[in-house]
Amino acid sequence: MALIEAQFLDKSFFQDKKKVEILKDLNLVVEKGEVLNILGASGAGKSTLLHILGALDHPTNGKVLYDGKDIFLLNERDVASFRNKRIGFVFQFHHLLSEFTALENTMMPGLVLGMSRQESEQKAHEILKRLGLENRHNHKPGELSGGEQQRVAVSRAVFLNPDVVLADEPTGNLDTKTGEEVHNLLMELNKELEITMIVVTHNLKLAEKNGRCLLLVDGKIEEM
Repeated sequence: MALIEAQFLDKSFFQDKKKVEILKDLNLVVEKGEVLNILGASGAGKSTLLHILGALDHPTNGKVLYDGKDIFLLNERDVASFRNKRIGFVFQFHHLLSEFTALENTMMPGLVLGMSRQESEQKAHEILKRLGLENRHNHKPGELSGGEQQRVAVSRAVFLNPDVVLADEPTGNLDTKTGEEVHNLLMELNKELEITMIVVTHNLKLAEKNGRCLLLVDGKIEEM
């Protein structure tokens, strides 16, 4: 069953009075529980597509449907609530809050949702333990290795057991071994929690190990 459908997406902007087209009449269907890898050259629009699928940005034209409902028909408040509850994000640069500990960063989506601090802390402890960070929960991002920082980012992304995790080059800032560990972790969570994973990557070797691979070129999606 389709979780996400992108229909006839266009994304463009004007630069020096010239129209620059990033996405062109793009169509995409993502099934519930699948792993989808999106590859393409730098500047092809992969991050732009991910931001639109995650309701962080609006398309110039087209629709993004979740379970058949167009998310861009919601008002901004409802979009923000939808995004917090149903979508997790992992970026190349972890975007953790430097003044907060690993535990506090992980539990942030719960606090935003209105969960009690006690409930949020308990759940965050469980997730960090599952991801091998039980001894690092009181450390701030600056006290963690790159791989540990990205694991905390993954912990935060799956905290509310979202429908989908959108990962934008999640291994791009890591060495080969650590990158493989983070990638494998995402795949394990896909199987264990049945969370749909959409991963933007340059790493064809990792992408081919799991799921479906698509190529973004000239603003459109192509099968690989």
